[in-house]
Amino acid sequence: MTDAVLGVDVGGTAIKSWLATGAGPTVPTPKDDPTGERVADAIAGIVDGLASPIEAIGVAVPGIVDDSAGVCRRSVNLGWRDVPVRSLVAARTGLPVAVTHDVRAGAIAERTSGAGAGTSGLLLFAPLGTGLAVAVVDEHGRPLGSGWAGEVGQLRFPAGPHAGLRVEEIASAGGLARRYGARDAATVLAARAAGDERAAACWDDTVEALADVLAWAIGLVAPSTVVIGGGLAHAGDTLFGPLQAALERRLGELPTPAVLPAEHGSSAAAVGTARLAADLLAR
Repeated sequence: MTDAVLGVDVGGTAIKSWLATGAGPTVPTPKDDPTGERVADAIAGIVDGLASPIEAIGVAVPGIVDDSAGVCRRSVNLGWRDVPVRSLVAARTGLPVAVTHDVRAGAIAERTSGAGAGTSGLLLFAPLGTGLAVAVVDEHGRPLGSGWAGEVGQLRFPAGPHAGLRVEEIASAGGLARRYGARDAATVLAARAAGDERAAACWDDTVEALADVLAWAIGLVAPSTVVIGGGLAHAGDTLFGPLQAALERRLGELPTPAVLPAEHGSSAAAVGTARLAADLLAR
C-alpha cells in the first residue's frame, strides 16, 4: 500500500484513521451534525495535521451507503440522511475520495491483510459490536452487493420468543448487554462464568441467533472463510466453539467453513478504506 493514502472510519463516537505506516490520529465524532459538514471538517483537520502529504482518502460510514455515488443514504448512528460524503470531503481536501460502508471496509481489510489473507474463495465478515451487519468479499477484496446489502441486523424475528425484535437486538454485543442490563458484553460473560443462569441464557440466545444468520448466509453464498470481528470476537473459545457446533447442526451435510477471529480489531474499517484509497489512486 502506498504511503500517500489515508483510511478513515467514521463511528458514532470517534473518527479513526489509518496510514500505510499504521494507526493515524483519532478524533471525536462531531455531535448534532445532520449535514455531515462537521465530520468533513474533522477529516480535513486530520489530513492537515499529518506530517506527510496525502493523495487519496477512503471513508467508511455506518448505515445504508451508496458506494458508487459516495452518499450515505441513511445512518441512524450519525443522524444522517442522503449526506454526500464524497463531495463534502473532496471539497475540503481537494483530494479524490472513496466511500463505503464500514462493514464492507472491514471485510476488505480482513481479506487483504487480516484473518483471510492468503485464503481462496469468498470471505464473509461479521463484526459483533453495537449492532450486526455482514459483508462478503471475493478473493480480491471486492464486495458483493452495495447499498443496504448485509444489513441483516435490521431484519425482525417474525415468531418465537424474540418475535418483533430486530436480529441485532439478540445477535450482537450491544444487544447482549442491553438484554442483560449490563454496561457491556464483557460484564455478561463474566457473570456467565460465575454461574449466573440468566447471563448464560442470554449468551445462548446470542450464539443461536448468530448461528441462524450465518447459516443462511453460508448457504446462500458458500464462503470458504467466515471472520468474526467486533467486541464479542474477544470471547475466544466461549464463542467460537459453540458457534462452530451450532453452524454444523444447521448446515447438516453442507460444508462448514472455517470460522476465525478478526485480526484487525477495531481498526478494520480504517484499514479497509486505506486500501480503497490506494486502489482509487492507482486508477
